[in-house]
Formats: sequence, structure tokens, C-alpha cells
Amino acid sequence: MEGKSPVETGEDPLAPYRGRILYGLASAAAVCLLPFSVNAFVQGNNGLGAGILSAFLVLAIDAFAIYLKKSPPIPLILLLIPIAAGTAASLKVQGFFGALWAYPTVLLFTFGLSRRMAYVGSILLLLIISALVYHYIDLAYTIRIFVTLTLTIVLANIVLSIIVDLHRRLLDQAIVDPLTGAFNRRHMERCVSDAIERLRRNSAPTSLLLIDVDRFKSINDQFGHAKGDSVLKGIVSLIEKRSRKLDLLFRIGGEEFMLLLPDTQEAAAAVVAEELRASTAESRLLEDWQVTPSIGVAELRTGESPDSWMKHADDALYAAKKAGRNRVVCAGHPAPRPDPALRGAGAET
Repeated sequence: MEGKSPVETGEDPLAPYRGRILYGLASAAAVCLLPFSVNAFVQGNNGLGAGILSAFLVLAIDAFAIYLKKSPPIPLILLLIPIAAGTAASLKVQGFFGALWAYPTVLLFTFGLSRRMAYVGSILLLLIISALVYHYIDLAYTIRIFVTLTLTIVLANIVLSIIVDLHRRLLDQAIVDPLTGAFNRRHMERCVSDAIERLRRNSAPTSLLLIDVDRFKSINDQFGHAKGDSVLKGIVSLIEKRSRKLDLLFRIGGEEFMLLLPDTQEAAAAVVAEELRASTAESRLLEDWQVTPSIGVAELRTGESPDSWMKHADDALYAAKKAGRNRVVCAGHPAPRPDPALRGAGAET
């Protein structure tokens, strides 16, 4: 649904892997930094040695915490302090080579922090290192370090953007129905479980609508599958226009959809269902054929499993079909009486 696609959720694709990334980068950096710290102390460069040792301890503590499957206790952004101190001491003693530590730090920030914090950290690092180079060396070297470090930040973020784009495409392929753009059954199962957990923790109500296109087989037989596909897309479009951003639409069968309505009780869901039924029946999705849906409504009950919740909605949908189609039935209310004029019309749905 519009507003629901993973492409638009802004999720951090590296979040599930950040522990692994941070552990690898921090472990490698910690091992590489310790010899430099020892060497600086041996040569009498206590300021440089202390700066490098501080960075080593931050990375080592975070890496060890991740190894123990705990959250890193020290934010990586705090590396700016020992990096700035160590760079200042190194520039004073060793010259331009002290600024080279900024480049691996940019990569550590880019892949170890959230994207927003990585931007902030990288820009601050760029400004701090450039100012230190200008103070301890000269303008010509400052321009060189500023340009090359800026290019490194840009390239690192280009790589990250490609990763984000690929992640979003893969996520879409995994959870979105390619024909209609609605979510698929795989994603539905996760969202239904989330709704049950929300009810258990916060007593937050959730209702679902099972929506089935009446006599869809006849539409395919009479007008062809291309027209049938067009009808399905049209119905999804109608539902999107009349749904909230937090509502979730799933295609769970050939012509069957489920609309999940968070924070909605059954009575309010029935109103939504009736609006969707009426708008579909009044639409002109096909010439010379009135496309109508039958809709079953069910609110999640305390202690209910996903299967039983779906079963109640499916029973309500069956009751709507049995009563003559093109109607809404709620699981919490008696089914409507069948329309005698439609008896004997056959079992086709």
C-alpha cells in the first residue's frame, strides 16, 4: 500500500548487522592501534600515546561487549575526542602523517553508526582534522586533507546508499505482491503476530477485514485474465484511497485480500468495510459488469491465536457469501439471513 512500502519506511538496513560490522571493525582497529600506542609511549610522545590508547580502549570495550552479545557501552561518536587529541599530538610530532588516522575513522563511523550520526561524526571529524592540519602545518596541506577526506566521506556514503537501495529492493521482492503492490502473505503473518503482541502488552485493539471479489472466476472467464488482473489492481487502488497510513493491505489469495486496521475496534472496522464495499460496487472497474466484494470483519480477542483470528474473519466472509455476496458481516454479530432470491445461484464465489 501507498505509505507502507519498505522503500518508504526509512528503516536502517545495516541495523541487524551493525553488531557484526562493529565487532569486526573494532577488533581490527583495536589490534592495530595498540602497537602504535606502545611505540608512542616508548618514544616519549605521551600525548599521542594517550590518545591512541584511549581510542584502543573505546574500541576494545565495545568489541568485547558485542562478543558477549551486549550493547556497546561507549558510543562510537565519542571517538572524536581521542582521535582529535591523538591527531593533534601526532601532527605536532610527526607532521602530516598524523592526519591519516581520519580515513579509517570515516569508514568506522559510516558503517558503525546510524546514518544520521555517521553524517554528524564524519563532518565534525572533517572540520576538526582540517583545523588541526592548518594549525600545525600549513594551508596547502589543509586543502589536500580537506578535499581527500571529503571525497572519502562522499564515496563511503555512495557505497552505503547502494547498500540501502539493494536492501529495499530485496525487501520489496520478499514481502510485496508483484501484481498489485499490496503486501504478501509472508509479511501478513509477521504483522498479525505483531498485532497480537501489541494487544498483550498494551491492550491495543486491532481488527482485520477479509475482502473477496465476488464471482471473480466469471470475470476471468468472460473478460480474460488481463482484465481480471486490472480489477485486482483497481480494488487495491480503491482500498488505498480509503485507508489510513498505518493500515496494512495484504493479498493472501488469488482474489482475496486482508486489510489490517491497528487501533480499531470491530464496530469502527465494520464502518470502514461498508465504505469499501460501497465504493467498489459503485466503481466502474469493468464495463457492463458490477464488481462487488464480500467482506468479513473480525476484531482480535484476548488470548487469540493468529489461526483462530483468521478463522473468525473467514467464517464471517463465508457468511457474507452465503447471504448473497456484496455485503459485510462481522464475526461478533449474527450473520445476516440469506437473500431467498439468490438461493440456488450456485457455489461460485
